[in-house]
Amino acid sequence: MDAELKEQLGALTLKLEGKSQNEVKSAIEAFEVKNKEVIDNQIKEVKESFEVQLKELQDHADKLDVKLQAKTLDSKGAKSLVEEIKEKKSQIKDVVFKHASGDVEIKALTSTASVANNAQGFFIPEITQLGHKERSLYNVLPKVSVSDSNTGSVVRYRDWDEATTVRAAGMVAEGVVFPESTAKFAWYSKPLRKVGDTLPVTEEFFEDEAQAAGELQMFLDINVNLKIDNQIVNGDNTGQNLAGIFNSSPAYTAVASGISAPNLKDLTIKVRNDITRSRGSKYSPDIVLVNSLTMEGLVLAKDGNNNYIFDENIGTLAGLFVVVDENVADDAMLVGDRRYARIYEKTGLVISRGTPNAQFLEDEETIKARKRMLLLIKEGDKTGFRKVTGVAAALVTLAS
Repeated sequence: MDAELKEQLGALTLKLEGKSQNEVKSAIEAFEVKNKEVIDNQIKEVKESFEVQLKELQDHADKLDVKLQAKTLDSKGAKSLVEEIKEKKSQIKDVVFKHASGDVEIKALTSTASVANNAQGFFIPEITQLGHKERSLYNVLPKVSVSDSNTGSVVRYRDWDEATTVRAAGMVAEGVVFPESTAKFAWYSKPLRKVGDTLPVTEEFFEDEAQAAGELQMFLDINVNLKIDNQIVNGDNTGQNLAGIFNSSPAYTAVASGISAPNLKDLTIKVRNDITRSRGSKYSPDIVLVNSLTMEGLVLAKDGNNNYIFDENIGTLAGLFVVVDENVADDAMLVGDRRYARIYEKTGLVISRGTPNAQFLEDEETIKARKRMLLLIKEGDKTGFRKVTGVAAALVTLAS
């Protein structure tokens, strides 16, 4: 409101002191008619200014949303484990304590492509940021959701039959018959593996929602998921174990190269080049897998000019993302093209309940969590990975 309008309103207020209600009403109406245009113009200015500021805020929000969408690959609808457990609390209680039939499936923090009949669709999440105590290698590998239409407990796929494939390409002189290669495909089957654990609970367990959600997260994350994480890295493919990425990958053999004071970056470049030079170079390595001890040596390493060779803010080494996973053995590392190491999952974590005989008298039941999955690197794609089981020894060899 401008100064002239304020002055007129003040004078009107003094003038109306002691007047009757009708006189006051008439004076106010006359004031509004006289100053209507001024008031309307001021309201219009305020409204236009507000609309400009609102548009600027909306433009800023739109730009921020675009950046977030570019940063996160299809994380739409993702929920934390605790949020999903809270949402399904009543279902969990029915399954655990009320003899309801069926299971409760928890699908938290796992964006996957729905794949029917083993079609090769998959989702690649972001690289885990350095320093995160998240699920490391599990988070960065492609996920394939095995639909219910798949047969039983196996994943079936077609691949080269290396045993009968003949590669006969050669130089051909004029008038000479061309050599003939033989390329055959074969069907392969890999069984899904089941990871699970149990926990006895009482009815009082679920009475405090926050405590119940927290306890379940500890149960599911620590007991089941960490076992999965270890199997993905180290499973030896015996019994019910997964074929982990280290046991599925061929070893890198270091060659004397005369490199002065070689470091982990030099070794990474050598291993990467060993992969890209094999079988037509269809592979493009994008990860280096190490544990925190090896990572510490990398972070502290300096070049000949006393400059650190690794930038933690970028998180790459020789152009490859560094993934820190404590399941990796000391003095070991792995370089590979993660597109060719896929995690097949039949379900999310499934919670069910049971009542062993003695527990019925003690007002207890047993809650069970399980997950069926498989880590698959096809036989022909194992050359897209290299493991180093003696980093220190390999560095010595590169220096010789």
